[in-house]
Amino acid sequence: MPHLHHTIVIGAGQAGLAAGYYLQQAGQDFLIIDGHERVGDNWRTRWAGLRLFSPQRYNALPGLPPPGGDWHLPSRLELADYLEDYAKHFSLPLNLACTCDHARKTDDGHWVLSTNKGELRARHLVVATGAYRTPKIPQAVADTFPATVEQLHSSEVRDPQALADENTDVLVVGAGASGQQLARLFAQTGAAVTLAGSEVGNLPRRFLGKDIYWWLYHSGMMRVPTDRFPGKQIFREDSGVVTVAEPALPPEIRRVKTHLVAYREGYLRWACRKTAPAATPWPTAGKKGLVVWCTGFANRYPWLPARMLGEDGQPLLDGARSAVFPEVVFLGLPNLRRPNSSLVGGVGADANAVL
Repeated sequence: MPHLHHTIVIGAGQAGLAAGYYLQQAGQDFLIIDGHERVGDNWRTRWAGLRLFSPQRYNALPGLPPPGGDWHLPSRLELADYLEDYAKHFSLPLNLACTCDHARKTDDGHWVLSTNKGELRARHLVVATGAYRTPKIPQAVADTFPATVEQLHSSEVRDPQALADENTDVLVVGAGASGQQLARLFAQTGAAVTLAGSEVGNLPRRFLGKDIYWWLYHSGMMRVPTDRFPGKQIFREDSGVVTVAEPALPPEIRRVKTHLVAYREGYLRWACRKTAPAATPWPTAGKKGLVVWCTGFANRYPWLPARMLGEDGQPLLDGARSAVFPEVVFLGLPNLRRPNSSLVGGVGADANAVL
């Protein structure tokens, strides 16, 4: 029979590592598993040029500050290396390239995880698989495009230069930070780029001589509880997307401030005709069409018992704990306990509070 751990942490991203730190501090017997070959690979696989919005002052996991100056904005590779160094620094017990296919609770009250490396057992689980794991694409709209049009989710983009050139028409759907950044990168390839999506608020990088994150943290905005008023109202799911310090789009990018609803007979169809451009064939004759979906993520947990999940597939929670099995804790989800619950600098406070 497999060894019985006190806790198994599923996911070795920032949330899982923060959980490991506090479990280690408490002297618990625990194991962190992750499907990647290296800690930080979930960041290494994002597109080149990606940087965090938050400066290093607010990117610390518990017990080890990240390298660089307080106001440095780390790249995806810098963050990946910091996570890997963090795990090594504290000698956290890891089982990498280990994926969980099924979790079940036995009659004796223990959890058994079926993985590609065999069964694992624990009394407690920490689900830290991240806030940006399962790509979300509006499939009904995507299905209206012909097979001749290539479609990618933003998480699948590595190098825009390898995907597009002056003979490509690129449609970027979703005008948040990812959409704006990728639209600029694809425009640099010489492709004709259209960025579609509703208007997005954009906070300045600096305000009254301070970085915007200084204001967000010192005002208490990033730590306001999201399970009660006013946080529950401010950070509700439909409150909209806000970016930080995104520069103005270059004029060669066509900006369409409405939603794409379909592709029919060679034309893009928009939700609002008043704000949509005049109808023209897409892609242009003789050009390749590429659609990049910057439409976010929808976390899914098909390996968990169905009774733990609601009709929308999301965990039924009481705070950060499962409302069905309180020995199962979730970490790293957006607005789980605070607005920064999914951020590198916020997962530690959540882990400390619930573990």
